Amino acid sequence: MLRRMTYSFIGLAVCLAVICVCGVTVVNWGNAKEPPAHFSAQHPGKPESKELRVDVVSPRVGGIERSSTQPGSVHSFETADLYAKISGYLTELPVDIGDRVKVGQVLAVIDSPELEKDVQRAVADVEKAKAGVVQMEASVAVAKAQHKASEAAVVQAFGEIKRDEAKQSFQGKQFRRMKELYGLKSIDERLVDEKEDQFLASESAVDVAKAAVVTAQAQVAAAQAKIDAASADLKNAEAEVQVAEANLAKSKVFLNYTKIVSPYDGVVTLRSFHRGAFIREATAGGAVPVLRVERSDLMRVVVQVPDLDVPFVNVGDPATIQIATLPGINFKGKVSRCAESEDHETRTMRTEIDLPNPDHRLRDGMYGRVIIKLQAGSKSAFTVPASTLVGKSENSKGQIYVVRDGKARLIPVVVGTDNGVDVEILGGLDINSQVISRYNGAIGEGVPVVISNADVGEKSKHEE
Repeated sequence: MLRRMTYSFIGLAVCLAVICVCGVTVVNWGNAKEPPAHFSAQHPGKPESKELRVDVVSPRVGGIERSSTQPGSVHSFETADLYAKISGYLTELPVDIGDRVKVGQVLAVIDSPELEKDVQRAVADVEKAKAGVVQMEASVAVAKAQHKASEAAVVQAFGEIKRDEAKQSFQGKQFRRMKELYGLKSIDERLVDEKEDQFLASESAVDVAKAAVVTAQAQVAAAQAKIDAASADLKNAEAEVQVAEANLAKSKVFLNYTKIVSPYDGVVTLRSFHRGAFIREATAGGAVPVLRVERSDLMRVVVQVPDLDVPFVNVGDPATIQIATLPGINFKGKVSRCAESEDHETRTMRTEIDLPNPDHRLRDGMYGRVIIKLQAGSKSAFTVPASTLVGKSENSKGQIYVVRDGKARLIPVVVGTDNGVDVEILGGLDINSQVISRYNGAIGEGVPVVISNADVGEKSKHEE
């Protein structure tokens, strides 16, 4: 009995399966006899004898404006992390996060008594060096005076030579006259000997005067050497003054490092320490900035433009920025700079747009959508819906159905930009063309059609 019931169930299941298969086959056969709603130009269906109802559109004058819409992020135009140049205790911190600051404003003061002492020592060194200059100037003056005295001594020595030579000449004449008188036996020989002694004494006086000239000239040379030495010492003293002043300036620079000032007008966005904290200078392991200041009167909007749009991006291209957190506001700007090079990994190019931010509504880190107008549409082109293209366009060549003399005509067109919604037609259409945009049934070349959207048809006739 159980075996008979099993066989009965199996038979019933087989019958149901056969009935389902037959039903599906009948349905498919019935559907196969109905033609598809849309035939392509490459495989047109057999047109029905009655007229096909179609909708048409008129081409819009003007091509498609090329633009690039990308996400963008807002950045402060300038950002500075302010580190400590010297180590010490943070004694003053008059600002905090969110405070707006001005260029040159003191934001923090670090106590460093050692640097103050260095400045005092450098001031003393400058004064000492200047005193050394005064001393060397006096030495130069003394050396020059001695030089003048030595030159005067030379002149005097030459004068004494002339005087002694004159005496020598006079004594020589007297000596010769006495010798003549003695030859005549007019005078005693003792007078001749006396004149001879006087003559020889005058010769010795001339020799002494000449030696005095040599001595005076040597003194002049020595005085000149002293002038040169004193002048060199003066230059050295002046150089020491310059060194001392440079050390003083350096000490003052380091003393100024005790004050951290704002590099520009902006806002404090980071504070890493509080008053009383010991700050290490950046070169000694102080890797944490004391403060951060961001310039906020001008902002940068950074956009990564994809490879397809890179060739069309130029400085000055108009841009519209829509910030997610500021709905309904369109910020207008222009491309300020672009990298002129793509990132090899992302195949995008960094592009920046500068936006004035006088009311500080834009803040670092905001993001939104950026629309960059790359190219204006061609005035000699037309624009039609992209769905009107038949099949695929290749090498700027495509096909479109138009209504002519009550029939569908497949015409070739030159295709430009296609943004997925509209397509730019560069050639093949005119302003009076009636482009088929929708139809219900099979369409092909020469199929009789009737325009359903009469308003468009009447408009086209009116335009004709």
